[in-house]
Amino acid sequence: MLTDPMTVTIDGDPSDLNKINQDGYSSEYLLVSPTGELRVRVRNSSFFDRPANVTRNRHNVELSQTVYSAGTAPAIIRKAYVVFENQQGDTLEDPVNIAAALCGLLTSSSNLVLNKVINFES
Repeated sequence: MLTDPMTVTIDGDPSDLNKINQDGYSSEYLLVSPTGELRVRVRNSSFFDRPANVTRNRHNVELSQTVYSAGTAPAIIRKAYVVFENQQGDTLEDPVNIAAALCGLLTSSSNLVLNKVINFES
């Protein structure tokens, strides 16, 4: 089970999101403030990959931030998510390592991949 509340830190500012839903293999966390909301959705599923003849597990974690409209400025919605898959029968550690490596690559201060990608570099 994931922690409840779930702490999300954006730009050094931690926020505690409360679990508002738990359905089988998914959950949702939410924090509503006067200026906006933060939401985390976690989903787990499985599917059969016919060409490879294996069952795969898919894991999705999504963070969204809504900044409410103020005056004539429209609302702003930001989203980030990660999806990773593992083949049933694989170790639990190795798929976690590859997902962590991707997160490390994106946030590496030596390469600044996120900054480059948001500027349409590829």
